[in-house]
Amino acid sequence: MQLIKFVVVGGSAAAVHLACLWALVQLAGFSEISSNALAFVVAFIVSYTGQSLWTFNHKQHDLKSSGLRFLIVQLFCSFVLNQGLYTLLISYTSLHYLLASFIVLASVPIVTFTLSKYWAFK
Repeated sequence: MQLIKFVVVGGSAAAVHLACLWALVQLAGFSEISSNALAFVVAFIVSYTGQSLWTFNHKQHDLKSSGLRFLIVQLFCSFVLNQGLYTLLISYTSLHYLLASFIVLASVPIVTFTLSKYWAFK
């Protein structure tokens, strides 16, 4: 059940990420790379809220320490992996920026689930 919740919250955060990425590129005229970083920040808020309150049940962990650990997981694993892989795909392939982002967003959650479950929300 926890894995299903993680996927639902992660899928919601990924949808927010893609929507923000599209809006920043298409409507605001930002570059794909900087838009991806900004979209990540917005999606992080959605992800932390859902993972903390629903997936990993906030009553079972200290929100202050789990929030800091989750931020560390997101910054050093998710963001570095996300931005790094996304930049590589945008720079060295002819993939559309949204498809590149989707591929990355589908690949990184394995790492973040493991670190979230066994360290951030322990």
